[in-house]
Amino acid sequence: MRYFRNIICCMVISMPGLALAETDSDYEEATFTGKKDKPIQADIDEVSLPEAEEPKASGSNLQLYPDEVYEGARVLNMDVKFVATCYEAIQLVYNRRYTEAKAAFEAAQRRYPDSALGPIGKVLIYQALMLENLDFSFEKQYELAAKQARQQLAQALEVRGNDAWENFILGGVLGIDAIHSMRRGNYLTSLNRALEAMKAIDRAKKMAPEFPDLKLGDGLYNYWRTVISRSVKGLPDFADKRKLGIEQMEYVQDNGIFLGPAATFALTYTWLEEGALKRATQSALINHRAYPDNVVNNIMLGRIFMYRRKYQSSEKYFQAAVRVSPENRRVYYFMTRMYLRQKSLAKAETSIDKYLEFDLSKRDRARALMQKSLIYYRRKNWDTAESLAAQAWKVGKLKRAKKRIASIKRARQREANKPEVKAIVVPEDKRPPRTPEAAKAIKAAKAAKASRSKAKAEESKEE
Repeated sequence: MRYFRNIICCMVISMPGLALAETDSDYEEATFTGKKDKPIQADIDEVSLPEAEEPKASGSNLQLYPDEVYEGARVLNMDVKFVATCYEAIQLVYNRRYTEAKAAFEAAQRRYPDSALGPIGKVLIYQALMLENLDFSFEKQYELAAKQARQQLAQALEVRGNDAWENFILGGVLGIDAIHSMRRGNYLTSLNRALEAMKAIDRAKKMAPEFPDLKLGDGLYNYWRTVISRSVKGLPDFADKRKLGIEQMEYVQDNGIFLGPAATFALTYTWLEEGALKRATQSALINHRAYPDNVVNNIMLGRIFMYRRKYQSSEKYFQAAVRVSPENRRVYYFMTRMYLRQKSLAKAETSIDKYLEFDLSKRDRARALMQKSLIYYRRKNWDTAESLAAQAWKVGKLKRAKKRIASIKRARQREANKPEVKAIVVPEDKRPPRTPEAAKAIKAAKAAKASRSKAKAEESKEE
């Protein structure tokens, strides 16, 4: 049973990243178990969209640091300046100020040479960059930094003092590596890293039981254990602890020292899984107000508003991601889907062409070709649509490409067989009685309309 628990934990810590990797699904297919008709909590009525939030008032005007820093120093029994150094550097990562963050972590390493903060900062920055595009473009740099961080933290743990912090950060480094290994398909390595991470976090809990950030792992585990075990055949069911998991994530969101924004993002995806789209919007907006340039969060906001059919807002947040990171390719894919839903075919083609300019995997290129095929399908340019679908099959062997080709052939045949009906406008006072021929023409027009509606339904399934 303990081994099985470790498997579930490995799946849990990997789930948010893997879910984000799904770039060719709409909302109903983007979540792990599908849309929920009855979320664990009722969705909210509406979401306000303020652009900014007033900063939190500190307990005293004489305070040098935010309240979180002083609380972190208290629960971890650490020097306030050290906690402030870590807090400020991590905030730079959330704000996507990666160059400044790297410099801040390196300066902290020089000031606290036994802290491992230099390589830890690189681990966070390189993973953040790879998460934005869900690629492995900084893998060599990341692996070197992760190895250095583990080695330096192991050495630091041999010396008494700051043990709770060091076990907490070691658990984070190992957890990140578990996710990275899972994305690479190295499941045994991922499982081992997840087990090591859990042990480190458990040690930190014993040393600093009041440290709120440690509850985030519990929240993720309790929520996603229920979701996964009830969705994957062959796994035994557990008691439904989704509500407890959500409450634990909300606690970290409200009280976390370092992981408050991470808990908010976890809640964004949790509400998306629950089908509570307005709650998901609210969570993502909380992070946007604090970190408006965070690319991952802006892409998530664009997707959520797309699922809610609020296309103007969707485009706004996608464009915000483009402004900050024009080299991000994922945003152009999602923009294509948004424009297709909006029936803006010219804009959709511009976006997918931009996406195709990037160096893509075979599967991603095939998916992009399928989207471009759909654009031409809707234009009734059957030859180009079929050619693009055939390319998608050749490049990525997508089964949907074969289905698209068959759908195009049926649509082409329907178009060829469609009766030509010419509309004749006659003043009402001069209209003769309806003849049998006119009745047949009207019946044929209705049949053609029904055929087009059926084709449109099939097209929606193709998406």
